Amino acid sequence: MNLTSSLVVGHRDHPVLGIVTFVGNLLLMALLSAAVRELIQREYPLSEVLLLRYLFASLFFWVILFSTTGLAGLVTRRPLDHAIRSVSGVVSLGLLYFAITRIPLADATALAYAAPIFITLLSIFLLGEEIGPRRWMAVFTGFFGVLLIARPEAGGWDIGVLAAAASAFTGALVAIWLRKLSSTENPVAIGSFYNSLGSLVCLAWVLMTGWLTPRGDDLLLFLGFGLGCGLQQWLLTVSFRYAEASLLAPFEYLAMVFAAIVGYVFWEEVPVLTTWIGAAVIAASGLFIFRRRQKSLQGDKPVEPVVIE
Repeated sequence: MNLTSSLVVGHRDHPVLGIVTFVGNLLLMALLSAAVRELIQREYPLSEVLLLRYLFASLFFWVILFSTTGLAGLVTRRPLDHAIRSVSGVVSLGLLYFAITRIPLADATALAYAAPIFITLLSIFLLGEEIGPRRWMAVFTGFFGVLLIARPEAGGWDIGVLAAAASAFTGALVAIWLRKLSSTENPVAIGSFYNSLGSLVCLAWVLMTGWLTPRGDDLLLFLGFGLGCGLQQWLLTVSFRYAEASLLAPFEYLAMVFAAIVGYVFWEEVPVLTTWIGAAVIAASGLFIFRRRQKSLQGDKPVEPVVIE
């Protein structure tokens, strides 16, 4: 999943359009999650679903690349950083897709949005940032929200819950390395490297585990999923082109609401009360951490966000 980062070349002030396209992107993400679960329930391998996602996303970024900088935009002196970011992203998305098939959609989405908590912790060790007492309190509060959703029992945590939490952790690694790369690298190149490497990794995975040829109506579901992945990337890109990240951040947690609606419509999943409370706690913690970081960066030169995933 996703954590939203930035990938737009020039910012234009049109906040309403930015918000509408961003919310549309979140709704589409929930529908794509439903498609992932349905495809895997029809016994298609996770590797095959991931391969399709990365192929369509790669096409999106390569079109942007060739329409802007061309192959020259891929020149980099930081291949290792690109590799770490890409592998972390593939692992994070794979874990999220697995979690979607094991636990309610709303639970998986809410746990994935705990990434800002892990970003705060990892920033101490990987970026040398100092965390004040207020952000520490937000971190502990966020973990309490995770526990409310996970509801660990005497027998241990559900494997789907562990996968969603691990997706949030590896998603935090993605955000950290995006922060590192964004200082010198072309954002379109970052997305091209990531999705292309993801395609190669998933292709190798498919070759090892086998390919199941889509049957009948499943072809339409696969096609809709692939086209939806490309459209979601486009909506996300447009949203950050027309609105500031600080304006869009509060809307990001609508993803949990959309996931709950989609889960109910397709599988009659009704989130329990602790899921709603936990999701609210995680959202409040994430927004507080975001606002505190914005304040700490007020003296720095603003950087336009550019959406990668």
